[in-house]
Amino acid sequence: MSDSAKVTATLRLPSTLSAYSGGKSQITVEAETVEQLLNALHKEHPLVWERLCTEQGAIREHVRIFVNNQLISGNEGLKTILSPGQEVIVLPTTFNA
Repeated sequence: MSDSAKVTATLRLPSTLSAYSGGKSQITVEAETVEQLLNALHKEHPLVWERLCTEQGAIREHVRIFVNNQLISGNEGLKTILSPGQEVIVLPTTFNA
């Protein structure tokens, strides 16, 4: 893909994570896959990335990421292709005590 045709996607964060992104509830990054989106997030917003991913770069167990209302998970989920203007939604799961 040429530089003139970069795909930008918007990561929508829950309010609990916007504290780590300078108050932003939406972060727009250039990424063609979920994995690239997370890599860009690691560079631009490392505190948010730490809450979403393990040190190895895997999505944390308590984090759910949705692309086109589909839950993505595992290494296959990281390869999910993003469309231009795609919204990627992050939701933390809740635990019942």
